[in-house]
Amino acid sequence: MRALVPLVILSLLAVSMPALAEWGAYGPDGWPLDVDGRSTRPAGMPAIDDDHGHTILDPVDDEGPVNEVAGTTVYPYWPVLTAELQRLASEHPDIVRLHSAGKSTAGLDLWMIELADFARLDAGEGVPLEEREVAWVDGGTHSNEYSGVYFVAHLAAFLADGYGTNETATWIVDNRHTWLMPLVNPDGSHLFGRLNANAVNINRNYPVDWGGIAENPLFNNPGPEPASEVETRINIEWFEKVHPDYYASVHCCGNLWLYPYGVEGLDPADQDMLSRVCDEAFPTVREDCGPIWSTIYPASGSSVDTAYEYTGAVAFGYEMSGRGALVFWGQPFTTESVREQEMESWEGVLHAFRHVHLYGAHPVVASVEAVHGGVAVTLLNDGYGNLTKGTLRIVDGDGEDHVVELPHITAGTQATVVVPGPFTEGPAEVVVEYVKRVQSEPEGLVRATLVFADGGAVETEPGVHVVDLQRTIAEESAALSPFVAGVLVVALALGLFSRRRL
Repeated sequence: MRALVPLVILSLLAVSMPALAEWGAYGPDGWPLDVDGRSTRPAGMPAIDDDHGHTILDPVDDEGPVNEVAGTTVYPYWPVLTAELQRLASEHPDIVRLHSAGKSTAGLDLWMIELADFARLDAGEGVPLEEREVAWVDGGTHSNEYSGVYFVAHLAAFLADGYGTNETATWIVDNRHTWLMPLVNPDGSHLFGRLNANAVNINRNYPVDWGGIAENPLFNNPGPEPASEVETRINIEWFEKVHPDYYASVHCCGNLWLYPYGVEGLDPADQDMLSRVCDEAFPTVREDCGPIWSTIYPASGSSVDTAYEYTGAVAFGYEMSGRGALVFWGQPFTTESVREQEMESWEGVLHAFRHVHLYGAHPVVASVEAVHGGVAVTLLNDGYGNLTKGTLRIVDGDGEDHVVELPHITAGTQATVVVPGPFTEGPAEVVVEYVKRVQSEPEGLVRATLVFADGGAVETEPGVHVVDLQRTIAEESAALSPFVAGVLVVALALGLFSRRRL
């Protein structure tokens, strides 16, 4: 009897899935066929070429996201998603670049949307990409968790279609470097979508903690070895290429925010900071937030653990609420606004876009002043995490480096460090190089302009610190003179008194 349980479960799953033929059955228009051999291509949707290189042949209309019909958001199966992402790239070439990150086990493209104000950057305007925080959001690792896929696709549309009209979308595109992969597991769209075409759970196949626990071979097959699956290897390659500051993998369903690790009893070095992100990003509706192992269940080899260790990213898995979920995996379609239906994840992602520079240590130069023999620099750590390691360097007008190690600076506090001189007069630079987060030591950099003046007025721009080194030293010397004179008088008197006793 017990042996029949997996068959019963699989039968229920098959009933719950949309009526699609098994993977690989395509019609002449490039769209999958349903169980009756008919094309699943919706009315008005473009055809896809028959070699499945999946170049859209027909022009895409400009009436908005192709997976939204009459106010209903539908699950974007791979061909629909392809059409939608190509729409975004064709309609917004100044801010959207569409990449194929690589091919899945069955040869489908893993589409990656890259967003930034590229046209402005090409014109020499805007914040350089290398100075921006990098955000990565993906969905569809378990591609039958429907809402995770259309959530990320909707996020791409929000940023691209909202650019120039929506203040939040515009700010994100102008100030962040964003990478979105809505469907990590495209093969799963046409199969039992929790697994890939090799029947491996991609979210158990990542190297960090792979095989750390015994997994259910039916639902959580970890694969024969770490990163055995091409989808896993593609993501790791892009993790190391993109090096995100923030990573979110969107799943369904449970209304949970999960951070590393999946192995029982193992908590991340940045746990206090990650917990604070939970508390401040969206504290009121979210059901729970914490390490994977204690918040949902122990799980080995997840993308969240590997992104955290390999890049030092602030890494979360969002188990969205899936309100009104059919069976286990959320709705294949919804008439609600995606932002309203999944408000916890939406607010969490937008909070990260706005505040990811604070996710970890974030020192700012609060003040610079001359002291006898050097310069005192006060740093305020206004980030969510502690500053544990770094250096402060002043490069004077002659290009000479003056370097000191930074002390531990707890989140929300400040510390003053003294950099010894002498310094050359004129413009100088304060450079703070620090570890943003404990894990994998992602580097941070703060610069401040410093001018050493010589008793005269100096015209400066905002953010420029002026230090009158010579005058400060002179004033300190003058203040010390009466004290020094008193010491000399006392010393002389003691000397005379001693001689009398002798």
